[in-house]
Amino acid sequence: MKQSIDRSILRFWDEKEVRLEAAHLLDQINMVLNGGGQQVTPFLSLAMRDWSEAVLHKVHLEHLAEGGFPEAERVRILIGSRGEILASEDAQISILSVRPKDSRAQLAHPQILGSLMGLGFRRDVFGDIQVGRSGFYVATTSEIAPFLLNHWTQAGREKIEVLLANGEPDLLPDKGEERRITVNSSRLDAVIANAFKVSRSTAQELIIQGKVRRGGIVVSKADTEAQPDDMISCRGYGRIKLLESTQTRKERIAWQIILFRSQRH
Repeated sequence: MKQSIDRSILRFWDEKEVRLEAAHLLDQINMVLNGGGQQVTPFLSLAMRDWSEAVLHKVHLEHLAEGGFPEAERVRILIGSRGEILASEDAQISILSVRPKDSRAQLAHPQILGSLMGLGFRRDVFGDIQVGRSGFYVATTSEIAPFLLNHWTQAGREKIEVLLANGEPDLLPDKGEERRITVNSSRLDAVIANAFKVSRSTAQELIIQGKVRRGGIVVSKADTEAQPDDMISCRGYGRIKLLESTQTRKERIAWQIILFRSQRH
């Protein structure tokens, strides 16, 4: 018997264009449900990713989010049948290195994205755009990478060189912003709420939704105790590095942290 997800869930989206994007994702999920083989989505925004993963959890399909970069915000989701082993390379993502031909010139993110859109592509064929030591790195679908290698020659007024990145991208390290926060306990929800300036309930919800990782591992309990040297990432907000904690005179806990803000490219 053919299976199909109730399309009334599309009412979650108000904008017509976004609803159409969600409808296409439902079609891909239904195809996998009915034995149509693996599917890979376009690059998804944070909101669309969250919605898609919630749907996939409900229908118990295997899925894997891949963006080409560590902690990528824009990802493609590989969808497989229950129990199927999924491989990152099947997400079909290529990383392009982009640098100006004039070594004295500097590129900016708006130039990169604007020139890509000027070639007639939709935003959903591109993932994150990240800064490298000598230019930019762009995640894109492997399908259009050959075209870009041959025809993408300019960004803004600058002539550019576009190459397929080999190995790990040489990204410009984010030094972050060192700051001090005080909390009434070292529970993870309290630390996240204070560091990212959100409510305690919002922090708890982020943990419940699987959006918080410590050392790359998803955290499932809000009362998990934060420890020195922890690296905690929160999807859509950024990352924090915990340095050391001390007791304040008012019997609160002061944490010295490094905050790395999320870059929504």
